[in-house]
Amino acid sequence: MSIFSSCCIIDDDEFFSISSKRVLKQFDFSDNILYYTGGQEALDGLIGLLVENIPLPTIIFLDLNMPRRDGWSFLEEFQDLPEDKIAHVQIYITSSFISPELMEKAKNYSLVKDYIVKPLTENTVKKIIDSQELE
Repeated sequence: MSIFSSCCIIDDDEFFSISSKRVLKQFDFSDNILYYTGGQEALDGLIGLLVENIPLPTIIFLDLNMPRRDGWSFLEEFQDLPEDKIAHVQIYITSSFISPELMEKAKNYSLVKDYIVKPLTENTVKKIIDSQELE
């Protein structure tokens, strides 16, 4: 049995997605890993889950720098979804940028749990799992 029933990767970098899925599978992190290549596609897909009365993933790994709808724009619209449908969601920003300004900006979003500098490593996944066990 996995730690989470589902998680989601929102990133236009296919290599990051593949390597992240590999690390997550090592820890039996999730039964179902959703993958979207952009913010708009992710919003459409996640809203589709809500329409079908399917719970949203507990963990979302969100890239900031994507074409059409970036991670910030995704966050703005996502946080406006019904509170009872998104309260359990934890978003982890995944970015190549080591930027104190971006890290500080991420703290303004209550759903953002942490800011992870790519790549997603075994150590990072362990920290996420350990943080769940403490709650």
